[in-house]
Amino acid sequence: MELDPVTEAFYAFAEALASTLGVERGEVERLIVKPPREEYGDYGFPLMRYARARGVEPREAVERVSETLRERGIDWASIELAGGFANLKVDAARAAGRLFKLLEKGWIPGPPRVEEPQVIVVEHTSANPIHPLHMGHARNSALGDALSRLLAARGHRVNRRFYINDAGLQAAYAVLGFKILGLDPLEAAESAGVKPDELVGWVYASTYTAVEAEAAKRSGAPREKLEELALHLARLEEAEPVTGALSRILDYMASSEDPEAEAAKILREVEFRVEPTASLARRVAEAALKGIRETLERLGVSFDAWDWETDLLWSGRVARILEEARRSRFYTRHKGAEALDIPRIVRELVEPDPEARASIKLPRGFEVPPLILTRSDGTTLYTTRDLAYTLYKYEVTGADRVINVIGAEQRLPQLQLRLALLGLGYRREALNLIHYDYEMVNVPGRRMSSRRGIIVAVDEILDEVKARAVEEVRARNPGAPREWIEDVAERIAVGALRFALLRTSAPRPITFDPEKALDLKENSGPYLQYTYARTVGILSKHGPIDYGSADPRECAEPPRRGLMIEALRLPVVAARAADSLAPEDLAVFLLGLADRFNSWYQKESVIHDPNPASRECKAALVELTKRSLEAGLTLLGIPLTPRM
Repeated sequence: MELDPVTEAFYAFAEALASTLGVERGEVERLIVKPPREEYGDYGFPLMRYARARGVEPREAVERVSETLRERGIDWASIELAGGFANLKVDAARAAGRLFKLLEKGWIPGPPRVEEPQVIVVEHTSANPIHPLHMGHARNSALGDALSRLLAARGHRVNRRFYINDAGLQAAYAVLGFKILGLDPLEAAESAGVKPDELVGWVYASTYTAVEAEAAKRSGAPREKLEELALHLARLEEAEPVTGALSRILDYMASSEDPEAEAAKILREVEFRVEPTASLARRVAEAALKGIRETLERLGVSFDAWDWETDLLWSGRVARILEEARRSRFYTRHKGAEALDIPRIVRELVEPDPEARASIKLPRGFEVPPLILTRSDGTTLYTTRDLAYTLYKYEVTGADRVINVIGAEQRLPQLQLRLALLGLGYRREALNLIHYDYEMVNVPGRRMSSRRGIIVAVDEILDEVKARAVEEVRARNPGAPREWIEDVAERIAVGALRFALLRTSAPRPITFDPEKALDLKENSGPYLQYTYARTVGILSKHGPIDYGSADPRECAEPPRRGLMIEALRLPVVAARAADSLAPEDLAVFLLGLADRFNSWYQKESVIHDPNPASRECKAALVELTKRSLEAGLTLLGIPLTPRM
């Protein structure tokens, strides 16, 4: 991949520093920063701290680095020592001359490819097939998809996988509901005119609530509890997609000898593939997935593989890992259940092993409990099945790393999973398994309980944001075709949602405010889309750029120089975002680039400049900004909007 002059200078600077100081290049690259003031330079490295520790005189180190750059023919950058930092300063005129040639050839900015690409599995979203995707899933999808795009752009072979948890207790309640109703989920959804995932979600919530209500009644629960459940049932009846469905479910529970045992029976029959229950369970999950896929398609998210939990069970993979656990020296019984002795694994395998300690960071002062493997009825637990699934992901892809994008509430099970793999002898797999956790998404005025059928559905939020966007687009484009308005509004809605979910680091909870997410003036996906559309509009009015008439020296003028250097930071920012698994860094960078471009454009005319030397230079800067925004937005999965 051909590098632009600023990115080429950055990596040459890093390589020369690493060689001079005897430090790994990766460590040097991570420590190179943008100086607080532009007059200091374009990139800075804390040289004094390293030079003294390695017995190198700082000025001598600067001269060596400068000489290395000269030997490599990089005559458009210089190195200066100031404030303990070695600062890289780009000669804007010389860099612009090289840049014009790249732009004329159609060069697109992007992160340089790594020297040693890996096979990386990114498992994300993996929603239980029992209801529509909610806002928590949306953050999972946005993060997983952005990570996948960034890593792929870096040159890694990325495999995107969705794990279908169709063997859990929640899924069993949905299956029980359809069994009672005697309905085929897809046919019933089509007949009722609803998305199949919505129908499955209603049946799941109604069945679960009906079971709980019947159990509460028989156990003599307090009146307040009974009234609360009655209110939930009344609300579910109001939303009933199939006439009389709730009454049939309630009648069945009233006549059942043990309502709570009904779902447990379904769970066993699914795990051990008892027909016709197993086939019904698959049809219910497939129906939910059909609706989930439609939502993911709206978000621009796709997968390379869809992995069924029941396939792991029915193929014998879970049984085999369970037998391995039983033969392990770490096998034990905990409170009467089969388990792996995780505290012992920590003592014997993690604490004496520096690499394992560095990779599997254990919380201080907290002893990780044993991992329970099976229930009393012989069915396996989620993490037991996840052991088999993790090994399956490594096996079928030849993965070097596996990244699980899973909510922060799963930190303990994911930690137990890694420790269990280590205890069973899968050291490489354990040390290269990453739990990429994220916090919850709040939507003001909305609460959620999937067991009661109350969720903040992604489709609902997208439709709400899209409706607002339609009004905005129509107001700005009176007389435009309805189909075009709808298309642009959909792109804006998806961009607003995805950017809002990505701009904050994953470990921090976020509040999604539709109004702020749609702000065209600042800090939003639509703001970036609008800025991109502005660059397209300017270039459309300008026409083809005459790079031969552009004077590179015109790009050395302070406002233009700053814009050029900033736009050319995109490759390094994107590379770092990929390497550190931090898409939010790219999101924040794009906001800064858009701010700088809009501020500059308000002060300088492009198409009305009578001087060809400066006009074509400025047009080239608009083209550069357009390409950098396009590359960055694409890496984040934000739809492009050439016109708004």
